[in-house]
Amino acid sequence: MTPHDGGIRPRPPDDLILSWSPEQEELRRFVTDARTRPENYPPLGQNTSEATMPPGVPDFQLSGVLTHIASAHSLFLTGQDKDWVNGDKNMHRGPDGTLTTEAGQPMEQAGYHTWRSENVALGFDTAEQVVRFWMQHDEEWHWGHRNAILFDDWFTPDDIREAGFGYAKGGPWIHYWTLDMGRKTGPF
Repeated sequence: MTPHDGGIRPRPPDDLILSWSPEQEELRRFVTDARTRPENYPPLGQNTSEATMPPGVPDFQLSGVLTHIASAHSLFLTGQDKDWVNGDKNMHRGPDGTLTTEAGQPMEQAGYHTWRSENVALGFDTAEQVVRFWMQHDEEWHWGHRNAILFDDWFTPDDIREAGFGYAKGGPWIHYWTLDMGRKTGPF
């Protein structure tokens, strides 16, 4: 199965990244900067009280499997109608119609049982625009995208937060960016 026929390809081994584009590297670089130096991305808007502002948290560990899942999701979205993608939480739904972070979906199947989150952005030309939007202009979504990037409620030295970075070009929005984040062990 491939994203083109409505399915998700079998996942690669955890440490394998099958392809890596300049756009994915740019997204990784800006997410890393936002996570480790959030003061460079102050929340903007009328109500910023829900926006997390920790002093900086450890970088995500790059995950090959989450990168594969994020890339497949971005590619899936390129084939969807613009109105469908923009409706409700559809940009976070996979080919079977369920949310990508739900139990039984690829992130959970890959072993991310304690924490899973996904940020998606459509139509932005650059990764910098995407990350600035998630970090600074997220008030409508109660700062959920920002807070997911900065999530660190129970960090311990053994606590590893992983991330995968997806990008696809095509479809009605032209640019599709996906950041999948997860944690395999620990309480939650």
